[in-house]
Amino acid sequence: MNPASAAVVAGGLALAGRGLGWLTTSGTIAAVLVGTGVLAGRGFTGAALLGLFFISGSLLTKLSGRVSFQREGFQAPQRNARQVLANGAWAAVAALVPAAAGGWSLFAGAISAAQADTWATEIGAWSRTLPRMISTGEPVPHGTSGAISATGTLGGVVGAATTAALAFSLGASASTSVAALVGGILGLFADSWFGASMQAAYYCDTCCAKSQQQRHFCGRYARLTQGFAWLDNDVVNLFATGVGATTALAAWHLL
Repeated sequence: MNPASAAVVAGGLALAGRGLGWLTTSGTIAAVLVGTGVLAGRGFTGAALLGLFFISGSLLTKLSGRVSFQREGFQAPQRNARQVLANGAWAAVAALVPAAAGGWSLFAGAISAAQADTWATEIGAWSRTLPRMISTGEPVPHGTSGAISATGTLGGVVGAATTAALAFSLGASASTSVAALVGGILGLFADSWFGASMQAAYYCDTCCAKSQQQRHFCGRYARLTQGFAWLDNDVVNLFATGVGATTALAAWHLL
């Protein structure tokens, strides 16, 4: 699809997402950029994979909302520009890579990792047991970055498998589909590991409580106790989708 047509279609879809309350204004603009890249590079086949991620993730966020709103640092269902780019930047760039160079696997791996992480987070919110930090095994509250549960992990694997299955049904080769599955699963665990070991973590001395944001929900500023201040959840997601994309590319070459 030529870039002009891709931009028009992406703009219409982004505005629809905005109308449904799934995107903020900045998120709508970012979605147009990501959608244009995907449509220009992979056409409607690529858009189908991106649409699966965006629609399923938005619906799961709303469905799990009555549980998720209790999580400290929970983000509203509306996605802003940082969130859209964190999950879609790799896919938009990969969509422009020629298929002969592994562009399809790179693209599908990025989408698979983003979907696996989103499904794991939202489905994991329904877990009846507390998740555990991937690095220490310590039980922590739901929604804590770097924490995993059996329910959430299963949801993430199913999310990656769904992306791979859709890619195969739309004409992707078996090797590309398997590579997307592998990339999605590796991206999922990379997200948890980055979240546990590198993502910024804070402690509110007023409330004597941990926080994932510098400004605690009590209104006070918490002090940094772990990681890097610039490395928040969105940056972790960007890293993780990158791991998913590059792992899928490597797996495609091996297969």
